[in-house]
Amino acid sequence: MQDFPKINISFAGGAYGHYLKWILYSLLIDEPLVAPWIGSTSHSKDYISDYAKRARLFNSSMTTTDQAIAGKLEYQVTINHPGTPDNNPGFIEGIQNISRHVDYVLIPYIDHSTYLLGVHNGLHKPFDSMYTALSYIDREDLQKGWGIDTSEDLTDLPRWILREHHSLNLFNSWESQCAWFLPNNLAKSNCEFVFINDLFYNFLPTIEKIRQFLDVKWIRDPRDLLDFHRTNVKQQKYKYQDAFASQILNSIADGTNFKWNASDITLQTEAYIQRALHQQHIMLQCDGLNDFPTSTDELIEVFA
Repeated sequence: MQDFPKINISFAGGAYGHYLKWILYSLLIDEPLVAPWIGSTSHSKDYISDYAKRARLFNSSMTTTDQAIAGKLEYQVTINHPGTPDNNPGFIEGIQNISRHVDYVLIPYIDHSTYLLGVHNGLHKPFDSMYTALSYIDREDLQKGWGIDTSEDLTDLPRWILREHHSLNLFNSWESQCAWFLPNNLAKSNCEFVFINDLFYNFLPTIEKIRQFLDVKWIRDPRDLLDFHRTNVKQQKYKYQDAFASQILNSIADGTNFKWNASDITLQTEAYIQRALHQQHIMLQCDGLNDFPTSTDELIEVFA
């Protein structure tokens, strides 16, 4: 078994850190390939052998933020969320601290073309319910802004109110959690971003870039992982949300009538479109708009 450097994978929830860990395990540890799936996530721990644990190569659990920042990294490859919910430390500060205790930090990161995939993953992958993820919502805001009783269950709120609240709050909250757009503000020689669009759709060159960065030898050809990789990409439920949102917004800009099905986009994507239009000083007639339009022409009709 080759010696390899001490590697940390730092990532925001839903940014495929567990998947990248499985990739490294499969390419560094000479054992049979075992799929890491639990539903649409790569959270299974069954692929990690007792040998890898005893040799302190890979652990089956995540490292806590406090352990990582304090340098208490007992395994050669560790994964963690570098920031805390209260941003003390924040995402970027966490990575900077961790980078002092390891040889290399890999940062799987949502990029501009997978923005909505990242937002949806942040809501759905770490939590059993989207409404658990939305527990941060201040009920006083709902009462002041929309006259909603503070005891009312989020699942009972009208869709138009949730959409409007999301457009004002959800994306700012998500961006704060991952220090969006971090590559503009972090440049350390032992830190490497792995953009999710590259990982998904330019797999082999991206894996080679990682190998060169880590200065390691793979124990098998990365092509052996391609069938697993195709499965992973295929089962990502929200991978088309960015494309739909871009096409809808572009069709407004160029004056064409693009049509879609109501089931094609989620409530969060509707909120993203509403936010993007607001940033262009275009307001929607939101009140009571529970059924979002399904064509550009219909959408323009509800411009305020």
